[in-house]
Amino acid sequence: MKFWTWGQIREKIERDCDLQDEDFVSRGELLGYCNEAIDEAEAEIHTLYEDYFLTKKSVNVLGGDEFLSMSTTMPDIYADKIRRIIFTDAGEATTYTVSRLKDWKKFEQKALADTHDTSGLYQYFLVNSNPGNPEIMLVPKIKESGTLTLWYLRNANRLEVDTDICDIPEFVNFIFSHIKVKVFGKEGHPGYPEALERLESERNRMNSVLASRVPDADNEIEMDFSSYGDMN
Repeated sequence: MKFWTWGQIREKIERDCDLQDEDFVSRGELLGYCNEAIDEAEAEIHTLYEDYFLTKKSVNVLGGDEFLSMSTTMPDIYADKIRRIIFTDAGEATTYTVSRLKDWKKFEQKALADTHDTSGLYQYFLVNSNPGNPEIMLVPKIKESGTLTLWYLRNANRLEVDTDICDIPEFVNFIFSHIKVKVFGKEGHPGYPEALERLESERNRMNSVLASRVPDADNEIEMDFSSYGDMN
């Protein structure tokens, strides 16, 4: 599998579309078209196979910590999609999932944690008080130092300079087709209808691959019994 750089993508588009000796479509415009294509591919990927961009970060926490800035700890997170948070105490004697507080009881549980010495496991919910800085609120506040392992879905890599890597190698032909549609549309090129048809063909292929993507061929449906525990 080849990971294309922006320089390689640009050179191929310029050759395929005969743009080497013209400035009707600038390199800045081509870069914009490419990142638009990545945005579109990314949305399809997250809809059909969200763990394609699964990643993790580990963050140390201390007693008294309550908020965790997502823009600092997970600046590349996609749409606040957290898959799991795991807490491990400093002595590594205890490890457990920090569950998301259910919407219908999170405010009451936060109030109880603030006014009573609760001994329950840590839980969390998201708050967005400051523009550009969404946060994870821990309930209750951290009582002992430890580590939070954050599993989340990241954004696809955006391209800016020639050496930047497009990290959707399986679907780079979708990127090429998307850019060509934009170029031909601006030029009024007679190849526009064919390019548009090719783009939809690449989109369908991408969706087909993602819909059936199972890394280890184990496609048994996982049963979630967590609701039973919530009712007890």
